[in-house]
Amino acid sequence: MKVCVASPYPLSELKGNSVTTERIVAILRDGGVNARGSHGYDNGPADVLISLHAVKGAPAVFDFQKKLPKGKVIVLLTGTDIYRGLPMGSKIGHDALRAADRIVVPQETVIWHLPEEVRKKTLVIRASLDPVSIKAAPILTPFVISVVGHPRPVKRPFLTIETVARHPEWRDIEVWQIGQALDEESRKTAESWAQKEGRYRWFGGLPREESLARCAASSLTINSSVLEGGANAVLEAMTMGVPVLASRIEGNVGLLGEGYPGYFDEGGLGDALQIILEKRVDLGAWVRLASERLSLFSRESESNSWLELLAELN
Repeated sequence: MKVCVASPYPLSELKGNSVTTERIVAILRDGGVNARGSHGYDNGPADVLISLHAVKGAPAVFDFQKKLPKGKVIVLLTGTDIYRGLPMGSKIGHDALRAADRIVVPQETVIWHLPEEVRKKTLVIRASLDPVSIKAAPILTPFVISVVGHPRPVKRPFLTIETVARHPEWRDIEVWQIGQALDEESRKTAESWAQKEGRYRWFGGLPREESLARCAASSLTINSSVLEGGANAVLEAMTMGVPVLASRIEGNVGLLGEGYPGYFDEGGLGDALQIILEKRVDLGAWVRLASERLSLFSRESESNSWLELLAELN
């Protein structure tokens, strides 16, 4: 079986879809599948196309079906599909869902966001991580908060430093922003905060191991996204044993679990941080709860799910 895994972005770009494409290709190859990654459909021979992103990946779906009408199509939904493109009525995205043989989503609740007509061909495959050997080792002082991920508006990347800046009394604290600015506005914003706020450090884009090490050195990491399919940075923190404070959105709850106490609602980040800094919560308990969910996101589980799906379509 030949499988083409198509990202809507060039594989050389530091986009989540491209990183996911490379991970799925590696998983399939390890399972004995002849898999390759591409930017869109590359017009090459394939029995199956796995297209990331219903809206932006729709051209790949239609190109593939035109060239290879007997081929099978799997559409892998992303966070911006689920919570933005499809709910806003994207016709091309919905056409791609109807054209697909199967649809893959990151968690069960997402299925209810989809049109009823496509739910029966939808299944859940939870994403796994490349191995992480680094473990949490927070520096003792100052209290470091890490914010990991390439800054994009949907992630509200500067919410943490904006919140900290409103509290000059939080003197023994630092915010470490880790992630490459993908546009000029984000770069200028990060540089501006670095100049005017002594408690803020922007590291820019770092190699993965260095990014993990920085996160592991923090006492807390924050994910403040307004929409997210399931952030690798959150799963990495869970794996390393770094406490996570997260916005209460489906993508974060899907990773950390309904019973996890470390969520904040709209406008509530300052209050949540105040409680943490006053040591009125047990961050160790947060870590233990998160670690209990890690088996859901194992590489073996993800691999088995993909291989079973391909066998079904063969």
